[in-house]
Amino acid sequence: MFRAAGMLLFLVGLNTAHAQISGNATIVSDYRYRGVSLSQGKPEAQVDVDYDSSNGWYAGMLASGVKLGYTESEQYVAYAGYSGKFLSGLNWEAGASNVRFAGKPEYNYIEEFVGLTSDHFNGRIYFSPSYFDQETRSIYAELNAAYSLQDNFQLLAHIGLLHYLTISDESTSETASRYDGRIGVNTKVADWNIQLAWVALQRRSTQYPHYDDRNPHTVVLSVSYSF
Repeated sequence: MFRAAGMLLFLVGLNTAHAQISGNATIVSDYRYRGVSLSQGKPEAQVDVDYDSSNGWYAGMLASGVKLGYTESEQYVAYAGYSGKFLSGLNWEAGASNVRFAGKPEYNYIEEFVGLTSDHFNGRIYFSPSYFDQETRSIYAELNAAYSLQDNFQLLAHIGLLHYLTISDESTSETASRYDGRIGVNTKVADWNIQLAWVALQRRSTQYPHYDDRNPHTVVLSVSYSF
């Protein structure tokens, strides 16, 4: 489960040479992606690197271990976009992401997104022409909130909706949408972040590969080191 963490030393070296690059190395007790476990309920290691330019452009990549059925693999999410400001103080953004699974190219897909951000809220809408490479167009909308309880404590909340614009002939209308949610607390100690969250997934079948609803709700612990 720690193969994705092998990139860490290389990424730390990049951070030393370029001050605009930052990142996190994380261990999660269960890798929940839009509410669905991509680790079969097991811990995984992750590395996330972000680049922010002074003129609004940004890019980054997430690398994580995953378990697809009985196969251990890695997920790589590369993304890039541009962010601007409204007169009201809101920020807007637009970009794209490319999701790849090592050894499982049939699950690869791309998404385009637009979003709004403020001091305490951010939201995005994603569009994929072939979600998880199933020739199924999809939209994923999410809203995230963060509220500071004390200097080093934050209350976090997330709600998301995955909706299929096209579904297969074998599917029914009940499979067209699925909600997920998350609520938790985050604390920061020096360069470390510790987060404990309850993750909920609507008990309904969708077209994710290899996964069912045996554990639609769970508590996830994550520990991250910022570099």
